[in-house]
Amino acid sequence: MRRKPEVPTLLAISDRRLCGGTSGLEHWARSLPAGVAVQLREKDLDPAVLKEIGRTLREAVSGLLIVNGSLEVAVDCRADGVHLRSDQPWAKAAPVIHARGLLLGVSTHSRRELEAATAAGADYALFGPVFASPEKARFGPPQGIERLKRAAQGPLPVLAVGGVAPSNAPGLARAGAHGVAAIRAFAEPDRAAALAGAWKLETGTLPPP
Repeated sequence: MRRKPEVPTLLAISDRRLCGGTSGLEHWARSLPAGVAVQLREKDLDPAVLKEIGRTLREAVSGLLIVNGSLEVAVDCRADGVHLRSDQPWAKAAPVIHARGLLLGVSTHSRRELEAATAAGADYALFGPVFASPEKARFGPPQGIERLKRAAQGPLPVLAVGGVAPSNAPGLARAGAHGVAAIRAFAEPDRAAALAGAWKLETGTLPPP
């Protein structure tokens, strides 16, 4: 069995609508700062199309590649992990995903879901929306920094999601988040570099000059 990768601290979530369509995803992935993990999240596409995109991203991504929602696609494109939605069967999927040596990430929006993620054997959880975000509005009002702090005190590494930006990344790190995940903040190269730089500066993980 392959050795399971470490949980990422910077996770860029794909959205082809923001990067020139399906054909723009490879350029987007290559434009990300070195070491940023990518989550392939194009939920409306057929598995065959996702596999093709996944193979392309596998060659383009310098960091980890995580596939949203499908172990089949993840295995096909030699991804490093699978991310499951809050309505998917975490406990049932976990043994199969772990047997492949893959990371299991899950989406959570409450303390109860975080506890369920821990019990299911998830390796990390996205928690949010911490701040207002158009992509996360359907999950309710923003959780805020105080709830993030409480979430980060549990045993599971928590990545803050929802409204993440270069300006608030240091505060998320100080709140105890293991990392941050975002769509829009990683969609443009300059902003992605600013977010990665702000996080690494706050957490002391900038490479030596």
